[in-house]
Amino acid sequence: MLQFRALLGQSLLVTGMLLSLQSCTTSVVVEGTLPTPLVSIIPARMGVYYSDKFRYFKHEEVIRDSGGWSIDLGKQNLNFFQNLTKSLFVGVQEVGQPPLTSEEMQGLDGVFIPKIEKYGFLTPSISGLKFYSASIEYRVAMYDKAGTKIGDWNIVGYGKSEGGMFSSDDAINEATVLAIRDGGARIAIELIDQPAVQAWLQSIGEPSQPSAAPLASAERNKSPETIESAESLKSAESLKSAKGVESIEIPESVDGVPDA
Repeated sequence: MLQFRALLGQSLLVTGMLLSLQSCTTSVVVEGTLPTPLVSIIPARMGVYYSDKFRYFKHEEVIRDSGGWSIDLGKQNLNFFQNLTKSLFVGVQEVGQPPLTSEEMQGLDGVFIPKIEKYGFLTPSISGLKFYSASIEYRVAMYDKAGTKIGDWNIVGYGKSEGGMFSSDDAINEATVLAIRDGGARIAIELIDQPAVQAWLQSIGEPSQPSAAPLASAERNKSPETIESAESLKSAESLKSAKGVESIEIPESVDGVPDA
């Protein structure tokens, strides 16, 4: 009986601590200026599908000794991609969830679907460094007019903000904005150079020259920046796991998308 009471007391204490941390939540609605990168235009007219999870992407987690974080990057990320795709393709039209009918595909050469696979961030209290950082792993898929997958690619964007210049929420905001911009720029630069995209453009009679400074695909890109970006996500996960973190990405509503 005494052992049961002791266990019950410990359980209530832990629950109380978690509730206390959750009540001290830092909320960040990501916003900022995101210029559209200059890119080589892909000569195709594309339908673009944004799932609700992409549109309303929100990351929430509780970090022991640091409290809770709620980071809403959905609107800022969506606005950036809407501008990016308009610059990336000859023409774009937002479409519903694939598969699409022949009528819905009329005037379009294919469908482009971006997704957020992972979002992670680090604070100085977690990393031991003097700056805040954020990483976003995007997954972009392309389908041809018949609905056959052309290919999909994972690309990581990375951003950091000096801790001494901003409050913690402003620093995370700044780092996340830079991560969105970096990820979008990588997509814009690398997508046109993918062999599958080049072959598809040839098949629809729209040959395109690769970008002036071709990069390897996201999976083979070994630039220091990409390595740092990918490792930052792994570091965030391992460091937070050691510090007892509960995290979840919360869309306001979720609809299914093709398994890209």
